Amino acid sequence: MARVLFVEASSGGVVGGSLSGLYHLIRGMDRGQFQVGMVLYERKGIEPDLAALGVQVYHVHRRRLRKGHALLQYDGYRRAQRVGAVRSGLQLGRQTLRLLTEDLPAAAALARVIRRERADVVHLGNGLRANFDGILACLLTRTPIVCHIKGFEKYSARERWASRRTDMVVCMTHAILDYCRARGMEPRQARVVYDAVDEEWLEPSRSAEAVRAELGLPAEALCVGILGNIQEWKGQRVVVEAIAKIAAEHPTAHCLIVGGVHRAGEEYAAALRRRCSELGLDGRVHFVGFREDVPDVIHALDVVVHASVRPEPFGRVILEGMLMGKPVVATAAGGVMELIEDERTGFLVPPGDVDALAQCLHRLLAAPDLARAVGTQARVWARQQFSLSRQVAEMSDIYERAVRN
Repeated sequence: MARVLFVEASSGGVVGGSLSGLYHLIRGMDRGQFQVGMVLYERKGIEPDLAALGVQVYHVHRRRLRKGHALLQYDGYRRAQRVGAVRSGLQLGRQTLRLLTEDLPAAAALARVIRRERADVVHLGNGLRANFDGILACLLTRTPIVCHIKGFEKYSARERWASRRTDMVVCMTHAILDYCRARGMEPRQARVVYDAVDEEWLEPSRSAEAVRAELGLPAEALCVGILGNIQEWKGQRVVVEAIAKIAAEHPTAHCLIVGGVHRAGEEYAAALRRRCSELGLDGRVHFVGFREDVPDVIHALDVVVHASVRPEPFGRVILEGMLMGKPVVATAAGGVMELIEDERTGFLVPPGDVDALAQCLHRLLAAPDLARAVGTQARVWARQQFSLSRQVAEMSDIYERAVRN
């Protein structure tokens, strides 16, 4: 039996797509073939669910340097930063400080867990940049590295160095793989493996009417929903502005904003609530916070919206909506283009385009037959292309090859 240790280094006090993706992968893995452990860098609400799967969870503390510091308030310092040689020196100094205070202590702690678990392979869930300490820990323990890249990251010389020492890089989409290659990432091997969602987990436990009643939605309401942690780049404000534009034509339209507030998004969340009040949408836009019953909430929606204003690497909520037969409106950038065929398995709009989103929502709310037809086609497509069994088979092969090699 191979021992796989997953490392999930995300922070911010929320459960994001990277951790959710690993959770669904673990749900599908053959536990007679693999023994699984998980390392988290902060406490997460998903830990009871991992425990229910028999996953041993470890916690590693990583100190994080503050992004801001006192010198930034001085004009002279900011002007000096714009000088090439000075900027390079400052960046080198910060990287050295980060290595000494963040990466090496965390790598040492993680190495102890790897040895304790006797891991045959380590799956780093957050890419070369966020998991640099994980790369170091695996090199210290001579453990094969599978590094999962799930975003369009900023790369420097240290990530290029790390990539050459990584046994396998797994990219969520071809868009991410192309991005990595264009920036000089040279792992020993690289593959694209699409994430998946366990359809058994997606089965709603309550009726749409019951969920709507709990959330205070009128029985006759047409409901649009955006799911995801509340951060500016996720585009909740674009959805709010679009709802305001169609409010007169669709007086029964309501909107659910579902997701916890990331620590970096607290000011944005407060501004978002103020904007709803300014637009007269109090009572029509509902902030419901983090929900564990995501399938029930999606079940209660008429339209699922993905509104990220910059390229989304994948977009798990898109896949969840498609698998539940909902019409999905998403922004046409990044890995999203590999999930949706416009007008056939969903609808694509330009990122940040309020008018385009409003027009698409108006069209779907005014034509429920079209919405149902596209949702049905989306479900068929998603089941064919993004099945959990396919992801598990591909990742199991990667783990086995890493152990053998």
